[in-house]
Amino acid sequence: MIYYQITPKNVNAHIFEVQLTLDNPNPLGQIFSLPSWIPGSYLVRDFSKHIISVQASSNGKSMAIKKLNKNHWIVQSCKQKITLIYKVYAYDLSVRCAYLSNQRAFFNGSSVFLKAVDFDDTPCEVTINYPTDSVLGQWSCATTLMPKEKRQNSEIYSAKNYQDLIDHPVEMADFTRFEFNIEDTPHAMTITGEHNTDIARLQADLQRICQHHIDFFGGNIPFDNYLFLTLATTKDYGGLEHKKSTSLICSRKELPTTEKPNITPEYTRFLALCSHEYFHAWWIKTIKPASFHQLNMSRENYTEQLWIFEGFTSYYDELALLRAELLSVEQYLTLFAQTISKVQMGTGRYKQSLAESSFDAWTKFYQQDENAPNAIVSYYTKGAILAFVLDIEIRKRTHDKHTLGSVMRAIWKDYQDIGLEDNTVQKVAEHLTQSDFSDFFEQYLYGVTDLPLKDAFNYIGIHCDFIHKENDLSNIGIGINKTQKYAIISHILDNSCVQNAGLYVKDKILSIDNIKVEAKDLSKAIGVCNEGDVVKIKVLRDELPLEIELTIKLSEKSHCVLTLDTNLNQETFKRRREWISAE
Repeated sequence: MIYYQITPKNVNAHIFEVQLTLDNPNPLGQIFSLPSWIPGSYLVRDFSKHIISVQASSNGKSMAIKKLNKNHWIVQSCKQKITLIYKVYAYDLSVRCAYLSNQRAFFNGSSVFLKAVDFDDTPCEVTINYPTDSVLGQWSCATTLMPKEKRQNSEIYSAKNYQDLIDHPVEMADFTRFEFNIEDTPHAMTITGEHNTDIARLQADLQRICQHHIDFFGGNIPFDNYLFLTLATTKDYGGLEHKKSTSLICSRKELPTTEKPNITPEYTRFLALCSHEYFHAWWIKTIKPASFHQLNMSRENYTEQLWIFEGFTSYYDELALLRAELLSVEQYLTLFAQTISKVQMGTGRYKQSLAESSFDAWTKFYQQDENAPNAIVSYYTKGAILAFVLDIEIRKRTHDKHTLGSVMRAIWKDYQDIGLEDNTVQKVAEHLTQSDFSDFFEQYLYGVTDLPLKDAFNYIGIHCDFIHKENDLSNIGIGINKTQKYAIISHILDNSCVQNAGLYVKDKILSIDNIKVEAKDLSKAIGVCNEGDVVKIKVLRDELPLEIELTIKLSEKSHCVLTLDTNLNQETFKRRREWISAE
């Protein structure tokens, strides 16, 4: 057994103190390490930079501890138990790391718990201490770690091994909590922060989403309980999946209230986030790339399959809201059209394949710069679109007998223990359809051919059109930062009229044809121009004035519009109804 104890030592300085006790260390010198990244977020974050100090002792006697590299330490030879005491700075308001203030404590184990090297499979026990400040006396603890004992000022939990230990985020605060059961499996959500949530409505909507996903995977549930940990802030957003829980951050305006009985775009966004992370309990936390069965937490772990796990999940997260009857068909199509538009607006889709996008997530997707729209494509958004096209293609080839859901359920049945190879989805699709998908995947997964969206939507009686959206700066290939009074160019698309004119990212636009224009008015000012018009744009570059002539030329039509075909034959109407309904 490895024993951990974590204490909010100084809430205003954001310091956790962690104690680790190992009974039978390596007598030649025991190495300890901290992960450099957290599964589900593919960027080396170097959590060890937050460790302020480390001390080692054995039976009360101080021992030498030496740092080997950025995230490994070694304690001198010792045959008796070793105790480490170290302090961790925790002020990362995200779902990935650790946070401590006088309002809440939150941590992922990967950012606070050192691993005893060569003790990967040893059971762990962790004592979580409450802050001693009496003002914080109303705090509770929420986690899916296995409870062992509850004391007055602490709670004790157990984990099967180190990987299990770091897959259960912990929230401590005076939070709101509600619970519900689905298929006799306990579910709960906590909400930390100021909010005015209609709990009854949120609970009912969550139940419908969760029930849909369970049914989608044939009633198979990969956990014995599930917890949604939610932090409500002014404008933050994000989520991270775990096997039995998810960490969520949302704007408080995205939570439902009794004053807003209709489903708002903001509330829809939050429900889609819940749907996305919950779906991951099956689709990345249980079914995963074969290479993810043995993760190296000190370096990048490459895979070409993120388009499968994030893309497919992104396809089904909003589709589940439609199938659970939380959205109308028109509302869903509006959301899906927005996803398609995001992909079509970037020229990076002509340069990076989805397989490459997955592989390069560590350096490109998670470290985007102003040229990202020209250089990369998202395995989330384009992955979702490919999932839809593949879904329709499977339906076509099997006369609607099988779907993408059929492929995923077959994978669920046969690949939990071994994981997926790069060609597993193709192999299963070919087996179910008794047809060859080589050309399909060569073009759309490994190539940069635009997906046949119009044909796919036409199969289920939906019109797919691309237009120039009125008064939209994407029409001339430009993006701006609207957080300041004057527009600052944030990105410029390749071969656009803006790029050809010599405007640069970070240029501050002051006026058009000598008329001052603020960020909020720039779209309208450009929108009145016609193809071929020449306008004089005055900018500040490096705080120096510059005037540039811009000849208006519209970029390709990229704004997607999806509408229901109202003149369908019976067969197409049936296909659309079956696509809309739950599988």
